[in-house]
Amino acid sequence: MLKCPRCPRTELKPEVLNQEYTLEEFKTAFSSNTLSSVKKIIFCGDIGDPIYATEFLEIVEYVKQFKIQLVIVTNGSYKKDPWWAKFGSLLDYHDMVQFSVDGWDNDSNNMYRINSDYDSIINGIKVLRENSSCNINWSSIYFNFNEDHMDLIKAQATNAGVDQWQAVRSTKFDGRYSIDGQDPLKPKNYENQNFGTVYTKNITIISNRKKVGEIKYANNSHSWAKCLNWKKELFINVEGLIFPCPWFNSGYQFNDFVQKYKEKLNVRTRSLNEILDDELWEEFIVRLETMPLEICKIKCKNDR
Repeated sequence: MLKCPRCPRTELKPEVLNQEYTLEEFKTAFSSNTLSSVKKIIFCGDIGDPIYATEFLEIVEYVKQFKIQLVIVTNGSYKKDPWWAKFGSLLDYHDMVQFSVDGWDNDSNNMYRINSDYDSIINGIKVLRENSSCNINWSSIYFNFNEDHMDLIKAQATNAGVDQWQAVRSTKFDGRYSIDGQDPLKPKNYENQNFGTVYTKNITIISNRKKVGEIKYANNSHSWAKCLNWKKELFINVEGLIFPCPWFNSGYQFNDFVQKYKEKLNVRTRSLNEILDDELWEEFIVRLETMPLEICKIKCKNDR
């Protein structure tokens, strides 16, 4: 189990830690009728890592029957060659796997990705590359221990066979992370920090593969709400709760809307279409204008 110190699973210790969907639970929540109209799914654990779900490969195989584009975000530690080979065989040119790696060897990577295994990550990338045409991305967050070694990390990523590498500027520095007035992970270089409310990133294209076209969505329909402007994805967590975006119930801010409608927002007890057609969303949209939730103000309204 990874223990990244600024991840919600470590900071918040939620009661649903280490829960997962079985294949049958996933099929119940996401029927063939539902998936037939879905274009893209992102598997990104908000309190974990999707590839460690026991039946993750079976879920991927089920989803890919519907020609859905997949994006999988993972640390990538500890999986063996046969697992990566099988995983790669299920993916196609339109899919992407993002490896979150902040170091250039095991010691440096464990300075934040605590309990990770660098050698198995590199091996996983290589085996995946050998067995799949999917896009492979390596993502590194700027910290004080790696900001002077980003060229080395990018070189490691290139040698492993990734298609692109991205350097991410985090928002999680100072404040409650300071010890005696100093944040031990904060980059020294001002330009490697992010002072907004959302992460920013610079992407370096490494391979010459043709870029997969972006899925086109509707035009903006709101002055600032990213969820209504097709800039953030509908999010479903391990409990089955549906949120307008991945930030909506992060646990860092109280959310009275979720508390009020928790039973109605669950795909484990109601169909996806039933939830999306519920009148509760009309209340949410009205609140964006009259009394935005704190998380909406932080991540969208105040980030313009």
